[in-house]
Amino acid sequence: MSTETTTVESILNLSEAMTNLDGDAELLEEILDIFMETAEDQLTSIQNSIEEKDTKQVAVQAHGMKGGASNFCAKKFVRSALRLETKAKDGDLDGAEELLDGMRAAFSDLKEVSVVINWDEVARNWEE
Repeated sequence: MSTETTTVESILNLSEAMTNLDGDAELLEEILDIFMETAEDQLTSIQNSIEEKDTKQVAVQAHGMKGGASNFCAKKFVRSALRLETKAKDGDLDGAEELLDGMRAAFSDLKEVSVVINWDEVARNWEE
């Protein structure tokens, strides 16, 4: 993570995510938890697909992770995944490792902030 102060809001947009899910903080928490539990394996799978030069699989996997992170408005992660997805769809994996590193860095930031989210407060703020 950079030396800048990292806040939950700088990594994911809870307000936008709550709006998208009609204020269901419990569902949002569940979606984020599932993403956090599966992302490391998915990132490893993308790494393997890059090493195998399987552009189709890289594109599919990056697309899936982009969609998952979109649910909780993790814009930095989404941008990183989109770049890799687009490159792979174009049949080009030059620089894919660096793009995957960007996804990993964004995931690391997500991991750090996900543990400090007060879901009761998120729900309360939505209701106010």
